[in-house]
Amino acid sequence: MTESLNSGSFIRGFRESSPYIHRFRGKTFVIVFGGEVLADGSFSSIASDIALLRSLGIGVVLVCGAGPQIEERMKSAGMTPVRTWAGPVVTRDVMPEILRAVGEVRFLVEAALSRGVSDSPMSGAEVRVTGGNLVVSRPLGVIDGIDHHFYGTPRHIRSESIRRFLDDGMVVLLPPLGVSLSGDMFLLSAEDVAQEAAISLSASKVLFLVDEPMVQGLPEEGKRELTDRDIALLLSGRSSVRTQRKDLLERASKMVGAGVERVHFVDRHRDGALLLELFTRDGCGTLVSSDPFEAIRPALPSDVPGILDLIRPLETKGILVDRSREAVETDVTHYAVTHRDEKIVACAALYPYPDERTGELACLAVHPDYRKAGRATHLLSWCEKKALSQGLDRLFVLSTQSREWFIERGFIASSVEDLPLERKKAYNPVRKSHVLFKKIDGRAPGTR
Repeated sequence: MTESLNSGSFIRGFRESSPYIHRFRGKTFVIVFGGEVLADGSFSSIASDIALLRSLGIGVVLVCGAGPQIEERMKSAGMTPVRTWAGPVVTRDVMPEILRAVGEVRFLVEAALSRGVSDSPMSGAEVRVTGGNLVVSRPLGVIDGIDHHFYGTPRHIRSESIRRFLDDGMVVLLPPLGVSLSGDMFLLSAEDVAQEAAISLSASKVLFLVDEPMVQGLPEEGKRELTDRDIALLLSGRSSVRTQRKDLLERASKMVGAGVERVHFVDRHRDGALLLELFTRDGCGTLVSSDPFEAIRPALPSDVPGILDLIRPLETKGILVDRSREAVETDVTHYAVTHRDEKIVACAALYPYPDERTGELACLAVHPDYRKAGRATHLLSWCEKKALSQGLDRLFVLSTQSREWFIERGFIASSVEDLPLERKKAYNPVRKSHVLFKKIDGRAPGTR
């Protein structure tokens, strides 16, 4: 019995992960971790998960820090670290110790990703790791009268080179070092490197491996999905957020504002945390996404012109049934809209048939300029949740040209005879619309 239950759990989990596997293929993820991950030996299991991501067709860029290793090297050399609020002071005599420490980190990462012992998670992975002078930097300079010498900031990411490496199936490793056009090398903040690389590469996800939950101790401690607006509120006024955590949240807000789709903070101490965060519906970390100036809400009478602008071109093509302005105005309470900075970019209508515990999804439309970011899927999910809240457990749709899209999202081909009696009477045989049904239970795939 135990074996059967374990098998069933494995099958359900594996099937649940499949939408994410398909969605992430060909995307670029930036994974950021500190030298602590290598110092305590926990990178071994993380390396296995990174190898799995690469095998699934995901482009992986690793950005590693080397704080503990640098401190240990300097301590052994009898040197005392000097730091200002802007960063460490890296003099010329300190730089050799830093290069040794970063080199040690790099070799440890490469070694862990090269393992391939039989019967291990890395068996057959054959992960190829590459790097080089991919981060062009500049000196931080003199701040408040203090010269930081060989501590710098990223100036330019050689993104085209990185993309070529990723297209060739390689994992790209970016240590906290950068080269300058004058030929000098500078110590960099790993977080700076990750931020610049993610924006330059238009990464789909940035995943920070952190020591503790990002929302721990905050007013909304149980909340694990934040927008950049949430972050602005959290950090405004009297904030109890510690400096390091505040810096990471601010970076996350900047990254999603610059086009990175998602930033995740994942507990580095939890085995398999990367996989849980990426391939399960609810994840296990903290997710930061864009400001809800784009959001889904019930339609208002003032939204009718925007809805009509969306559906008229589709009516002209015969994709949607013609609806008069009066019909939309009458039914506006059944509509939901996706608004982006007050512009209606998508809409859908849900008509309930409570006696049959069934609802009709109708008039699903997305503006042509906004069709490549999953908005239709998000709107469908919103309508499913609304249907459940109304006591409905099935949805149906009539479609002439989008049959496959609905089937890919769990709808099953059916017949006119299965429609609610009232809707069956109104069915137009001239259009020959396909009838598709979906059982809904609140377990629609999430957006992590």
